[in-house]
Amino acid sequence: MGYYINPKNEKKEVFLSRVGTITPLIPFEDVPEGKHLVCLVDNGPFTAAAICTDRREYAEFTLPEDDRRKTWLLVPDEELKPWLPAPKE
Repeated sequence: MGYYINPKNEKKEVFLSRVGTITPLIPFEDVPEGKHLVCLVDNGPFTAAAICTDRREYAEFTLPEDDRRKTWLLVPDEELKPWLPAPKE
């Protein structure tokens, strides 16, 4: 299981509309430095906002047989700090 955005003081959709930029699905290697690709996926009764941190996570959300409605966003790394592990030094 990957990393998911769950803000405490606002809905994830509001957070993402404020800090992210909607984008068409782009190849993982084309994600600009300093940003992450986030998939807002409609699971029916709830949505999930998954941070694509690596190719495996990206592949899981781009499977052709996964027909859930998805919105893709580019989000600055700075905005995702609460949900990502600290970088290794």
